[in-house]
Amino acid sequence: MFTYPDVPPAIIDEIKSCSVAIVVGHVGPDGDCIHSQIATQKLLQRLGVEVHLVNAGPFARKEIKQYEPLFAPHVDKQLYDRNPLVIMVDCSTIDRIGYLGDEIQGLTTLTIDHHASGSKFGDLSYIVPKSFSTTLCIMQLYKALDVEMTYEIADHIFFGLATDTGFMKFIGPYRGETFHLMGELVELGVSPNEIFNRMEGGNSFESQQFLGRLLQRAQPLLDGRLMLVVEEAQDMQLFNAADRPSDALYAHLLGVDDVEVVLYFKIVEKDIWEIGFRAAHTSVVDVGKISATLGGGGHRKAAGATVNGKLEELKTRLVDIVNESFL
Repeated sequence: MFTYPDVPPAIIDEIKSCSVAIVVGHVGPDGDCIHSQIATQKLLQRLGVEVHLVNAGPFARKEIKQYEPLFAPHVDKQLYDRNPLVIMVDCSTIDRIGYLGDEIQGLTTLTIDHHASGSKFGDLSYIVPKSFSTTLCIMQLYKALDVEMTYEIADHIFFGLATDTGFMKFIGPYRGETFHLMGELVELGVSPNEIFNRMEGGNSFESQQFLGRLLQRAQPLLDGRLMLVVEEAQDMQLFNAADRPSDALYAHLLGVDDVEVVLYFKIVEKDIWEIGFRAAHTSVVDVGKISATLGGGGHRKAAGATVNGKLEELKTRLVDIVNESFL
C-alpha cells in the first residue's frame, strides 16, 4: 500500500519560523486548487501566521464561485515588502500562476503539489505525484505539524479530493490509504453525500443546453480513440462562459466506447485557447506530458494549457502528438 513520504524537516522549520505568508494557486482554479489554498491558510493561521490568499482567477467553476471574495487578484507592494513566505499549491511550475509569477519573484517559495509534469520551482517543495489531490498533501502537513483538524478543514480537504477524482471514480486498486484518510475526514463530520450534491447539483438549464451543443459538435478522430470538441465564437454570445459544463462534457465523452482522450478547446479571445485534456483511466496516454509541451500543467489523466495560435494548426499538432502517444 502506498505511504505518503515524510514532510521534509526544512519545510517544517520554514513554516514554524514564518510570520506572514501568501498562498497562491494556479490560474483558472478548480476545486482542488481553491480548497488546498484555504486549507493551507487555516493551517498557518492556527500556527499564528498572518495569511493572504491570492489567485489570478477566473473563478469560472460553479462549485468554487462562492469563495472568490476570499482571494486577492494581486500581491501588492506593501505585502511584498514584508518578505512573506509564498506557498504555491496545486501547481509546480511558475507559469501556472500567470502574472503572479512576476509579483512573487525574489520571495522564498514553498511548492506543495501532486502534479508530476513540469520542472520543480521554488526553494522548498513537497510534491507527491501518487497523491490523488493536493488537499491530501496538505493533510500530511497537518499531521507533520501536529495541528488539530476541524470539521471545516476536513470538508475543504475532502472536497478537493472529490473534485480531482471525479468523486472517487479515478481511484484504482491497491490505494487503500486514500480511503483510510477519507475515513478520518468523515469521522470529523464530513458528509460525502452532501459534497457530491455540491459538486453535481446546482446546474443551470443554460449549462445543460451548452453541454448538448458541445456534445453534438464532438468530433471522433484516430479510429474513435480521440474525441475533440471546439467552442465557436457564437457559443460565448449564447451562453455564459462562467457556466461551462466542462466536467460533464469530459465524463460523457470518456464514457463512449473506445474513447481514450478528450481535447476541449475553450475560447479565451481571438487566437488564444484554453485547452482541457482528459484521458481514460485505462489509457496509456499521459496528458500531463502533452500539456507540458504547450507550457501547461496537470497530471496523467487531467491537464490544461492556455496557448496562442491558429485553431487548425493547434488541432493538427495535438492530434499528431496524441496519435504518437497511442503507439
